[in-house]
This record gives sequence, C-alpha cells and structure tokens, in this order.
Amino acid sequence: MVAVSRSNRRVRDLRKLLRKSSYRHATKTFVIEGLSLLREAGLTGNVPVDIFVAEGDTDTSAEIETLGLGNPKIWELDAKVLRSIGSTQNPQPVLATVPMFEHSYDGLIGSFSDFLAVGVEINDPGNAGTIIRTAAAAGANAVVFSQGSVDIYNPKVIRASAGSIFRIPVVSSVDALNVIQECHKQKIITVGLTGKGKTDYFAYDLTQPIALFVGNESRGLDSLILGNLGAEVSIPMEAGVESLNAAVALSIVSFEVSRQRALNDV
Repeated sequence: MVAVSRSNRRVRDLRKLLRKSSYRHATKTFVIEGLSLLREAGLTGNVPVDIFVAEGDTDTSAEIETLGLGNPKIWELDAKVLRSIGSTQNPQPVLATVPMFEHSYDGLIGSFSDFLAVGVEINDPGNAGTIIRTAAAAGANAVVFSQGSVDIYNPKVIRASAGSIFRIPVVSSVDALNVIQECHKQKIITVGLTGKGKTDYFAYDLTQPIALFVGNESRGLDSLILGNLGAEVSIPMEAGVESLNAAVALSIVSFEVSRQRALNDV
C-alpha cells in the first residue's frame, strides 16, 4: 500500500474519471465507489486497476484483502481528499478504477435472446441504473440504451445499478430503429410501454421472445419508434395519474414477464 497526495497523477485521473464521460471513454476506465460495488466487481471477475482507501482506515483495508481481487495497486489517500473526490453525498471509504466492459452490440440480439430491455433516450442516470438492476433481477438477457441516453459509466448509473451492471450485458449509443429491425429479423417481438397502449400489460403474452421498449422520462417513445414496434402495452392507473417513472414502468412489466414464464414452466 502506497500513500499518495492530491496532486498525484492517479488522483487527478480519478477526479476526471468521475466527472468527464469523454475521459472515461478515452481511457476505457470507470470508477466504482464503496465496498459493496468493489465486492460485486470481484465476484464477477472485473478486477480493479487501482484502489484508493482513506489513510489509516485499517478496517476497510482488511476487508479489501478478503475480496480476492487479484493484484490491483492499493493507494492510501488523505480521508478529506478522498471525501472531496467522491460523487456521493455520504462519502464512501473506498474508490476503485475498473476497465470498461467489452460487450458488443453485434450478435447481442440473436436466437439465444428471449428477453431484452431497451431504453430509448433515457437521460436520468438513476433511471438508467435502475433499468439495469431491474433487467438483471427479472432475468433479461441484456440491456440496450439508444443514442441520446446517459453514459452508462456515469457514477450515478453505476450506483443505481447496485452492482447489476457487472451481471448483465449492457450496451449503449445504439440506433433504436436498428434494434427494432434486428429484433424483427430474429423473431423477437418488440413491445413498447406507453400510456396509450390498447392492451394491458398483464393481458399480453409475454412468454414469447420479447424486447421491452421504454422511452424518455418526459416524452416517452416517439411516434417513429412506436410506428415500428410490434405491439404497445399500458399499465392501468387510477387517481388521475397519467404516467409512471420510466424505470418503474419497466420494472412492473419486466417482473410480469418473469411471472408469466414461471407459470408457463409449471
């Protein structure tokens, strides 16, 4: 373990990785914050490059030693500096840099895919992270985000995914119409979640190979996307509520996919 100052190159890089999407993608590296995400990285074989812990924090250092993370470089940093770097309101005792994933969109949609979650122009990082977490929990094969969506390596996306970004393939910056066309080629039904759908989500057959599309937080799915989808479903609501948060809507329908398929297997 080596002590470093705030002016150290690695510390400067750490700040830039947390704050600049362009720098993350140029270096193909992103930052995770906290022991729980570090643990998930280790469990899924995503070995950190550098780990930063507060100087004198022996408990966190001892915990890191038990995680089986290979042989990353561990740096001690003044606790105040570490807190000033982190992006959370409640500073985490450890930050780590991790190589970006090598998931490719090519071949992601194929005969093996029977459940995809597709976010179209999802701007809110909390929503994006929750979509990833929900898709993984509901048994989806992959998550696809369209062009115009938030950077999936944004620290808030990583935190909101609660480690699920390590457990399901996620690709981004993909043309939404291309996703629809590829799904149609592979006989995957494309279903949009919209308040104007003529079919309630629980009445639709979700046991067939399916891709669920959810749209932008304020605009939803635009008419061009809707016009190319195979079906539209809606979530019945009361008390004059017109719409749900994008991630909430996807969560409800994703677990209905899981429920119907479990019943179908009985």
